[in-house]
Amino acid sequence: MHKKDLYYVASLFGGATLAIIAGHFIFISLLVNLDNYPLFDTLTSIPLFMGLIVLGIGFFSNHEKKHLITAAGWIIFALYWATQPEFLYYKEDGDIVNAVFCVVGIYFLFYIAYHEYLSHIKGEELKPLTFLAGSAFISGFFYFLIGKLPIFAGSLIKVVADQTVWVMRAIGYNVRAGAVIHGETITVPVYFNGNHSVQLILACTGLQSMMIFIGVIVALRGVDWRRRFRAFMVTVPVIYVLNIIRNAGVIYGVEVLHQTFYFMHNVVGKIGSLLALIVLAYLAFNILPELYDYIYAIFELPKRRGPVERFFRGVMRKK
Repeated sequence: MHKKDLYYVASLFGGATLAIIAGHFIFISLLVNLDNYPLFDTLTSIPLFMGLIVLGIGFFSNHEKKHLITAAGWIIFALYWATQPEFLYYKEDGDIVNAVFCVVGIYFLFYIAYHEYLSHIKGEELKPLTFLAGSAFISGFFYFLIGKLPIFAGSLIKVVADQTVWVMRAIGYNVRAGAVIHGETITVPVYFNGNHSVQLILACTGLQSMMIFIGVIVALRGVDWRRRFRAFMVTVPVIYVLNIIRNAGVIYGVEVLHQTFYFMHNVVGKIGSLLALIVLAYLAFNILPELYDYIYAIFELPKRRGPVERFFRGVMRKK
């Protein structure tokens, strides 16, 4: 085991851990002590968009230091997520799952930054890493841009709410959508027979899933545009339509079948969405096998045998 390997391990895990600790104090200072969500949202948006823009620069750059630029982008992006675990925990009413995934994701982002640094010092060009940076930039930048700007988020939610209402009216029910309500969370209420039924938020628009597919499709360099367009057409518009059907299904289940909102939204809706995304991903992989290859290669990064991987192999041998 080399001392230099230990330095890489300490930098990776120590950096991510320090980021999480710093994020904790920012959360406590701004949301717990000051109870100032607008300030928290504004300040945390700085590393969010800065990190994504730097990733975009690294993705499009041909400069010899582009891997260092991309590594910096991943680290800055991780600083944003370091402020989010506790926020997600309290926002989801004590649901620890998203908070745990967020923490794991921070270490993953630092790990990707480490591999970008390895590419720099080794003079290597790993297309899957470039693809990942491009996907994160394209999907993340435009998703958060829409989500952070009330005029965009509110307009999209309103359009989806109106189209959900149209579906419900088409099958014979008296449903209408209210006006956009701006607050900590932007919502559009939906009324069934004149009574409040559900309220739609940005997550109800399917924007996140659509942007993920758009990001990975656009970030595929050197792939025929016609195949990419086909992959787009069998995924993104389908997600949009299925999402409207899901929203209508939730309202139907709550108001007509008298099921709980939790069951219709968190159980039926989420299971249906997951199954649909699996099918759509399969279709996209068939059209764009390069997409599968790049994603699979990301999970093969530990086989690159860098200093961090050497360190853990040495630890496992001692056991």
